[in-house]
Parts: sequence; structure tokens; C-alpha cells
Amino acid sequence: MYIVVVGGGKIGQAIADFFARRGDRVVIIDRKKEVCDFLAKNYDAVVYCGDARSTSLLRDAQVEEADVLYAVTDSDSVNIQVATTAKKKLGVPRVVVRINQSENCERVGGEVADTVVCLGVNSLSAFIEAVVNPEYKYLLRDRDKVIALIRVVPDSPLVGRSIKSIEDMGVLVGVVVREGIPSRPMEDLVLEADDEIVVVGREERVNELIRVLYE
Repeated sequence: MYIVVVGGGKIGQAIADFFARRGDRVVIIDRKKEVCDFLAKNYDAVVYCGDARSTSLLRDAQVEEADVLYAVTDSDSVNIQVATTAKKKLGVPRVVVRINQSENCERVGGEVADTVVCLGVNSLSAFIEAVVNPEYKYLLRDRDKVIALIRVVPDSPLVGRSIKSIEDMGVLVGVVVREGIPSRPMEDLVLEADDEIVVVGREERVNELIRVLYE
């Protein structure tokens, strides 16, 4: 996916780091030069320095091509304005907005944002889950091994692939849940849309499988 994060503070950094590690294309926009310099040196992301309320800057960052835009600065008014531009002018399909003051939460309707995260009500994980929770989540991390639950979305390249082809990527498929019924899959079982699979493997192998999910 192509992820745009507006706001390079701690929340923006955490979101950018999560998606960059997953292998997504990430852009961060911040108005402070010292923050931009720090981000460019420490994160696997393209950094644009400037006021994200500028439509021309958003176009320079190719926001109209983004799958998701996070507006997570420390200013509610900036976040709302950026979200409005992204949603209404640039047609970003999914916009997630941070709101710092609870009285402003009701100001953001569905025509502006798909998900509103009100600090003090929601946690940082809500920003991530707004996008990825329907598709996958980590169940356990143990050193360099992970267990993940992955949902096979209808348009995913995983649809039609056999369990053997998945395990050839270096992971073990322990369980397939189909129509709510879990089973230990045979190698020749072919995945269908909305199947859920529990996979075990080294983190980099599981992350590679997750990248295939989004191709």
C-alpha cells in the first residue's frame, strides 16, 4: 500500500515505522525542518517538508495516489483541513484523523474521515487497526518468530493459492478457518476469499507473506 502520514511526531513516527517495516511505500509530511531532517535519517520513508494544508504540496507528494492518509499532527484544525482536502479534492479512499480535543471529535464526519481517533479515548493501536485489523494481526511474537492471523481478502493474490505454495515461502500454516470452522489444512487445499489462516515463522517470512496479501 501507499501510506501518507501528515505529522512527524511520536504518533506519526510509530505509524510510519510500522508500515515501512511491513514493506509498504511510506511518505511523511511535516512542517518543521529539524523534524524532517530527523525523519529522513531514521525512517525508511520519503519526507516532504512543508505545510500539508497546501494542496500543491499534497499533490507533490502524490497524495491522490495514496491508499491511506493519516492526519496526525498536534493541531486538530490542521488535521481536519488536511483530511478534508485529501478526501474531497484528492479522492483518497481511506483517511484516518487524530483529534486531540474531545470537543472536536463530533466536528469530523464521514465525508471528511473514515476513522477518527480521539486521544484519551482511543490508543495508538487504533491508528494501525483502522487500516490493517481487518486483514491481519500478530497473535504472538517470540524473539524472531511470530504467529499471525491473516484474512484472505477477496482481491488478494493469495486467493487460489495452495497451502503448499504458502509454506514454500518459509512459513507453516497451522490452521485454516473457513466459514467459521477451523481445520488443519492439507498441502493441496486451495485458499478462498475470506479464509483466515494462522501462520508461524520467522518474522521476515511472515512479513513477506503479508506483503503478498497487499499486492
